Amino acid sequence: MIDTIKIYCEIPFELYSKIYNKSIVKSSINKATGELIYEVVNDHLEGSYSSSLSVRVGNGAKYQFSDLFYYIEIEGSYHKIIKGYNSHNGFYDLEFICKELIEMTENAYEINLPILQNWFLQRCDIAICYDLGNQKNVKDYINSLSRCSYPRRKLKFFYDESVYISGTMTTLKIYNKYLEFRKNDLKKFHSTNFDIMRYLEEIQGFVRFECEVKKKMLVKLYNKKHIRIIDIKYEDLRKIWSDEFMKMLNLIEKDLEIVRGMENVKERLLDVYKKGKAMRLYNFYCAVQLEGLQNVKRSFLHSTYYQNIKDLKQARVDFSQMYKIEETFYFNPFESQEVA
Repeated sequence: MIDTIKIYCEIPFELYSKIYNKSIVKSSINKATGELIYEVVNDHLEGSYSSSLSVRVGNGAKYQFSDLFYYIEIEGSYHKIIKGYNSHNGFYDLEFICKELIEMTENAYEINLPILQNWFLQRCDIAICYDLGNQKNVKDYINSLSRCSYPRRKLKFFYDESVYISGTMTTLKIYNKYLEFRKNDLKKFHSTNFDIMRYLEEIQGFVRFECEVKKKMLVKLYNKKHIRIIDIKYEDLRKIWSDEFMKMLNLIEKDLEIVRGMENVKERLLDVYKKGKAMRLYNFYCAVQLEGLQNVKRSFLHSTYYQNIKDLKQARVDFSQMYKIEETFYFNPFESQEVA
């Protein structure tokens, strides 16, 4: 489904002025010369469940428009504005979503904006939720991804909660929808008639796969500097989601293989940890192979022994036939149905 989008278009000075005069304006001025260094114009329109729709205007140079024109940006999640949540039961028609957000902006500012044919896409989030049954399965699955990697990208892992992989073309997020909702959205429903208890029970086992498709990826896909809303197909955006998560999960599957044998273990530890820690763990592993767990346990401090055990488990090292590596919860989104 389609979640948060950012769209933009050219507007004349008259429209820019009307929006500007009703917006929040933040400026930075050089006190010595009085020169305006920069100016940020932004407003947030409140939805039915206090989900904000962001509206910005500025000089058209940002998007390489004519010097005689300005731009307007609209950014938000139509799904959250209308329903208050974005886990399931969403929208897939980009043109419909854009028309609705444009109309909301027109009503708020009492203006008429350009027709849809003149609007372009800057960003689009494609998100799919899956039901893993309960919170334990969601947490086990997310924690099993803690050692995954992705070429030339930075990964952030939050225990029990989420994995984030950011990039210049896309940002990938896999997260515990129940915990994320309680943390970020629960307070928005205190004064509404939303059945929060029923919803929290419903999403107990939900894991969300979200791909933020950025402008650079859209330019590459459509080979255009400005990508018109009317030229974009949902199937194209969904394929980006599939391709990006396929690459990520293929790497994870390889990374989660349990390793055995001295050379494989050494290579895994050097890949997972810094060299100093990796070699200390490798020496510990070799000692276990030679002397057995019980003898090694007697020769180490209690805290050191159990920390080494924990670190070897986390690196998916089978360090002894007497010690059972815990199985991780298996889940493959490409074999599962999206929550409707």
